[in-house]
Amino acid sequence: MISSPPKLRDELEVIRGMDDIPLIFDPVTGNYHRITRSSELVLTYLDGTRTRDDLVAFFSRPDPARADALGKQLDNFLADLEKSGLLEGADLPDKASEGGRIRTSMLMPRIILTRSLPRALEPLAAALRAVPAKLLVLVASLVAICGYAFGLSTLFMAMPPMRELAGPAFLLATGVMLFFVLMHESAHALVAQILGAPVRGLGVALLFYFMPVAYVDRTDAYRVRERGGRVVLAMAGILSDGWFCGLTGVFALSSEGLLRDTAAFLLGMQLLMLVINLNPMMPSDGYTALEAATGLTNARGRAFALLRHTAKRQQLPAHLANLTRGARRGHMAYGLISVIYVCFLAYATFHALPVTVDLALSAVGR
Repeated sequence: MISSPPKLRDELEVIRGMDDIPLIFDPVTGNYHRITRSSELVLTYLDGTRTRDDLVAFFSRPDPARADALGKQLDNFLADLEKSGLLEGADLPDKASEGGRIRTSMLMPRIILTRSLPRALEPLAAALRAVPAKLLVLVASLVAICGYAFGLSTLFMAMPPMRELAGPAFLLATGVMLFFVLMHESAHALVAQILGAPVRGLGVALLFYFMPVAYVDRTDAYRVRERGGRVVLAMAGILSDGWFCGLTGVFALSSEGLLRDTAAFLLGMQLLMLVINLNPMMPSDGYTALEAATGLTNARGRAFALLRHTAKRQQLPAHLANLTRGARRGHMAYGLISVIYVCFLAYATFHALPVTVDLALSAVGR
């Protein structure tokens, strides 16, 4: 139990984030802590002048019979604040050094390549802020859709089968694709910069300690309050890929030999990247955009819990039983689409495996 008068640390910032959700920002650790609106009210009284008992008595004045229940809730809340290092005198949680470039987390160590993106992107971001936001999003979306349509139609209608392409082209395409991935992440960073929530760094994460994945640290995206802005931030990389897909299609049609083969491989990789980024089963850009647009959290978990309980004819838990009929149907539809999507990926992967093995062997001269 907190005995001394609890007090929030002076440097903490209480803000309203996405969907007007209250957050506590700790500038020392760089972490955001989500709280309820009722908890936000309690924070205003944690000024070090009231003890725990004073607070219980104050909040239970209309109904003294609720003092015990309020006391337990307050104890839990204060314990969480202390554990997170948000109260004066509490130990701060361990944090990576601000200057460090290597951070570790379960199954995904991260290497920060640069923290200078906000400074590098600000001139472009400032110019784009002068353009009406809706017009900017409309143009970016239309060009991306046209780019995907043109590039992928070129892949399937104008390019030779993958088995007939030269092996060295695969290695060249892989190198160019790494640049496209960098541009994908930079697009997220640019939109964050435009929205006033600059990224903290650009780096490489090693998924399962061996698979390199580029990423930008968008922790401060919590400050973006409008759903539309968060959707665009999530979709920025996919839109960027659409532009490059169109350019690759133009290059593929206007070149021959090794260059054409390289462009063909690139189009195939861009198709794969689109499939991955729209995967509803993973925390992909598409899934993040869906959550941002709907305001839901853990939509995937709810959807599969509904499917599982429905298939087994089990009673729904309270958090699912209280969903409206429309919300329940939406979650069910999302779950079914996810299952179909995974089945399609499994089918495509099985049929693409022989071609993939041939390409790998040809790339090393076998």
